[in-house]
Amino acid sequence: MIWQISVALIAIAFVVLVVFLVKTLRSVTELVAQTNQTIQQVQQQLTVVSQEANELIRHTNEVSVDVRNKLQALDKTFYTIKNVGDVVNEISTSVRQTSATVTSSMRNKVEKELNSPKSIVNRIAPLVPVALDMWKRIKQVRSTENKNVAVK
Repeated sequence: MIWQISVALIAIAFVVLVVFLVKTLRSVTELVAQTNQTIQQVQQQLTVVSQEANELIRHTNEVSVDVRNKLQALDKTFYTIKNVGDVVNEISTSVRQTSATVTSSMRNKVEKELNSPKSIVNRIAPLVPVALDMWKRIKQVRSTENKNVAVK
């Protein structure tokens, strides 16, 4: 009889175990189904994101090619500006040298002329104060005459 009770208990335990296993398997099956749905949605979204990423890369490549072309066009402009700057520098250096030469030459000629005993400046220079004094006296005489005429 113990045998029979033991076998009956084992059978009941086995049935309870099978019931719990069936519930667990159903839960796992539902979880796997939800996981499959999630994976499908992720794959769809990944496809969309991948397409957008490819389009972004294509646009980025187009922009970089455009920028590269514009930079190459600007290289010619900057090269030309550099050449113009070099030419202006050469011209200003040349003008500076010419100006210095002309100034030096004129200074030498003026000094030579001033130091020369036959110089017109040396002949006229002593007469300048006399001429200024005479001019002042003429102005005084005229202003005095104008006052006298105005009073009469």
